[in-house]
Amino acid sequence: MKMPSRLYPPHYLLLSILSIVGIDSFVPVPFVSSAISLVGGLLFLLSGIVLTASAARLFSKAKTGIVPFSESTKLVVSGAYRFTRNPMYLGMFCFLIGVTLLVNNVMGLLVLLLFFFIIRQLFVLKEEVQMQETFGDDYAEFKARIRRWI
Repeated sequence: MKMPSRLYPPHYLLLSILSIVGIDSFVPVPFVSSAISLVGGLLFLLSGIVLTASAARLFSKAKTGIVPFSESTKLVVSGAYRFTRNPMYLGMFCFLIGVTLLVNNVMGLLVLLLFFFIIRQLFVLKEEVQMQETFGDDYAEFKARIRRWI
């Protein structure tokens, strides 16, 4: 099986999940009550899945590239894109918040921050340049109207 030549956001998501769980097995540092851990964790997990999947579905319906830096043929501005320019990444982040809450380890917050900065630096900022080059004024207007995150 040929290994991907580059790590993509789902790879970083998986590595982050494994890191949160792994850190907890060595350094258990709970930070919320068990009720908040369970309910909040499940809510964030579900929200992250729904947000990411619904945004990915919009890309599929528009028949435009979903893989970072692949060819974008259409500017998607409906659904969650009416509120955030990055609903798939935001969904992944929500999912990680859910994992952190379920594991109930404050050290997971460090992994969350690292995930955020990796995604921002390696993908979001570069994708914004690509979108500007591809869609010009349409993207500039979208960018002026819709926040990057929330």
